[in-house]
Amino acid sequence: MTGFWARVLDIRIVDGPVLVGVYVVAVAFLLAIVVRRPAKRWLLPVGIAFGAGAVLGVLVTLLVQNVLDVFNTPMSVETRIWIAAVFAGIAVAVTSAVVSRGWRRVVSIIAVPVFALTTAVGINADFGIDKTLGDFLDIETLPALDLSALPLHSTNPAGPLVDSWDPPADMPEDALVGTVEIPTPASDFDARDAVVYLPPAAQVAGAPALPVVVYMSGQPGSPAVDDVGQVLDEFTEETGGLAPIVVAVDQLGGDGSNNPLCIDGYQGNAATYVNDDVVAFIRTTFNVMPGPAAWAIAGFSNGGGCAIRFGALHPDVWGSVIDISGEIGPSLGSEQDTIDEGFGGDADAYEEQLPLTILDSRSYPSSMIAVFTVGQFDGRYVRASKELFEAAQAAGMTAYRFVSSGTGHEAATIQFGFTHAFNVLFPVWGLSSGDPALAPPE
Repeated sequence: MTGFWARVLDIRIVDGPVLVGVYVVAVAFLLAIVVRRPAKRWLLPVGIAFGAGAVLGVLVTLLVQNVLDVFNTPMSVETRIWIAAVFAGIAVAVTSAVVSRGWRRVVSIIAVPVFALTTAVGINADFGIDKTLGDFLDIETLPALDLSALPLHSTNPAGPLVDSWDPPADMPEDALVGTVEIPTPASDFDARDAVVYLPPAAQVAGAPALPVVVYMSGQPGSPAVDDVGQVLDEFTEETGGLAPIVVAVDQLGGDGSNNPLCIDGYQGNAATYVNDDVVAFIRTTFNVMPGPAAWAIAGFSNGGGCAIRFGALHPDVWGSVIDISGEIGPSLGSEQDTIDEGFGGDADAYEEQLPLTILDSRSYPSSMIAVFTVGQFDGRYVRASKELFEAAQAAGMTAYRFVSSGTGHEAATIQFGFTHAFNVLFPVWGLSSGDPALAPPE
């Protein structure tokens, strides 16, 4: 997509002037509703409306999150405040529309969608994952990669790549990001286009073969490399442009609201897509190092749970796993709902697909690396990461676990996770010198 609409969809909505502008407009509507004369007569109904709306908002968050667990994702304190605030604001607006006339009634009616939109934008900014309007609306604006312009496959000199790499003078300063359509001959899976991050070193003539990271988003979500790319941009400044090629793929199947549970099952062959079709496409398309030692499977939330399961099932493909706030196992809400809807009522089939079951039944070489990271306020994912970390260790993997102080289920946790994972993996991949950066297990 090009032109005016592409520029509109590329507007950042997690920070900057647009976000501030939305907040200012909402405050202006609120002041137009609340500030009036005689103030004393209006004070009682607006106070009752505000209080009742806020209480209703709190009750809704308790019902949706604590009782029904509708989104299967921790709700931060900030998000709960936003929800209470929007219910309070809408209650005030509705009350004003009932008791007012003329222009103030019109403003009060318009304020309802304005407050709702402001809350949606504010909650999105709190999570920080959908960076642009296009991300928020699940509309891709990135250009397609010109695959014909990619460097040919090559063989690296012996030893760590960092020791032999001499960045050419004409190497681009920035990474190249674009979309690719991955064929699905094995899976026939309905996936959205993948998004690819090519570091500077991958874009030059005679480029070295590089490691590869296949990354899966949370659910809802879509293929994106914004957070991992931001982390890698900092690494490439220190490594002379060396970094893994990242391919963010759609394990959800064409729609962020889908959840095929990363199995071959009720919503298509998601597992075969990632482990067969994606792998075959990368091997034949990009200049990547062969062998599992240089291949990592990574994911956040839903994608994190998929990453540890795929890594555990296919150690011949994936030599390392990056599980950022990953789910403990396939989930459509409750365990029974998952079994009934996702596995056709077969509890044994469900148990077989749990990462803990897989790890408990197999052993792995110590050369296989698993990095588990999680936000301090990431709810159930804190416990899940600890259990999976301990299971990976017991199964023989070299496992690490890092906890991000002060963050929850959000972009900051993703960036923390990739930073610590790459501190471990870059020396292993030969992209930086020294030993992997370690931290004591939590």
